[in-house]
Amino acid sequence: MFGYGFGISDVRVRVGDVTVDCLQKIYPVARWVAAGFAGSVRIGFSMIDKLSRIGNAIEEPYAVAPAVLAREWPTYARKVFEYSADGERQLASHIMLISTDPQADNGNPNWPRCYVHIFRSPDFEPEEIKVHQLGSIGCGQGYAECSAVIEGFCRNFDRRIFHMKAGIGNQGGMGTSIGHDLTNILMRTQPELISSHLHYCWVYRGRIIIEPNNRITDGRWTIMPLGHTQEQFDDRDEALDKGTIAFRMPPLATTWDELDKILKGRNLNSACAVT
Repeated sequence: MFGYGFGISDVRVRVGDVTVDCLQKIYPVARWVAAGFAGSVRIGFSMIDKLSRIGNAIEEPYAVAPAVLAREWPTYARKVFEYSADGERQLASHIMLISTDPQADNGNPNWPRCYVHIFRSPDFEPEEIKVHQLGSIGCGQGYAECSAVIEGFCRNFDRRIFHMKAGIGNQGGMGTSIGHDLTNILMRTQPELISSHLHYCWVYRGRIIIEPNNRITDGRWTIMPLGHTQEQFDDRDEALDKGTIAFRMPPLATTWDELDKILKGRNLNSACAVT
């Protein structure tokens, strides 16, 4: 509603019965489009690569129209999926695109219109998530406590106003406010398949920002940034008081080869890794 698209992704990957927090699942892929994946990790990276090739084929200062990408992407996605190994296809593949229209606005000329589209194997037909609706892929869509946070934002006016106030004077603050609630739930409940470490992704017309949900805990107090100010926030680590706990993102794989190396270091086989 403030002229940017926003997504949240965790970093957990599962190999057999073992889970590891080591995978970035959301990336910039075009001007101004970000993509997150779930299901087979190997297919997911192939999808990100294909989307990036499509996005990079459009020369500046032009950008892809979200409606056009949503219409054309299923043909490419089906080919990537069909050419993947049988074992990987059995793990399924889901893609979420978060995009900002290069021209259209949402009714306010200062706020671009934004979109969320979901594509699920094997057909990858586009599913557009409307305003004030919950859109999710992967393990998060089945975890009721996390879904309740988003549903509360979508359906409860008072709760929506609460999160909106976090954006006053803090660009992107509404997103981190929602992420704060999700982080608290995940740290408290520790579900097996979802990590407490999250990425926040803002998609503006002109830039895409992806940052971790790093925070500092000092006794009863939790210190976290509102909006995308994480880099300055992390500089405070040098002056942490004794007893203060810093919650920081672990090392992550951003390519298939990096993931393979991390998992081999734990004596795990990366084949059929799934999110």
